[in-house]
Amino acid sequence: MSDDLRVPLVVLRRRADPWLIRRTVKLDDLRVGEVVVADGMVKVDLEAEARNHDVVVSGQVQAKWSGSCRRCLEDVHGSLDLRIYEVLSARTEDSDTDSRRSGVELSGESGDVYPLGGDEADLEPVVRDTVLLSLPLSSLCAADCIGPDPERFPATSVSVENSLERAMPPTDPRWSALDALRLPDEPIH
Repeated sequence: MSDDLRVPLVVLRRRADPWLIRRTVKLDDLRVGEVVVADGMVKVDLEAEARNHDVVVSGQVQAKWSGSCRRCLEDVHGSLDLRIYEVLSARTEDSDTDSRRSGVELSGESGDVYPLGGDEADLEPVVRDTVLLSLPLSSLCAADCIGPDPERFPATSVSVENSLERAMPPTDPRWSALDALRLPDEPIH
């Protein structure tokens, strides 16, 4: 958990202007498959503003990532430059009207906002979710990547007959008496 992304609610609610957060933070476990954020470092440029019972967070998040090409397995690097606009709310059903009066329109489903509780607004889940949802699931070094070099890594195929012979388990000799009941051209299963 990063203390650099915590905003005290008492101070935030007393301010007329937004709370600015401009720094580089380290967040652990920013990984999707083989794609990982470089050293967990994320640059944030955020504004947090109190609107009645809600906190609105907006700004930009930047991070560099690295992974492996899904076709040729070479190293791939990229960067993210993302916009954030999220709402943190401690609201209950009774406070829906308060959030509408504050200018934050919520759809009514509790999954549309991040939970706000305690004495601080923790912005780490907002930043973490934004970065993780934007990382590529399977990166490519180039759109026209053809995969591994066919000269160095030839694709081989096994003939059907050889694969069937290898796939057949050895027969149990105790059942050999039943082979007399089998037709001559019938395969052994």
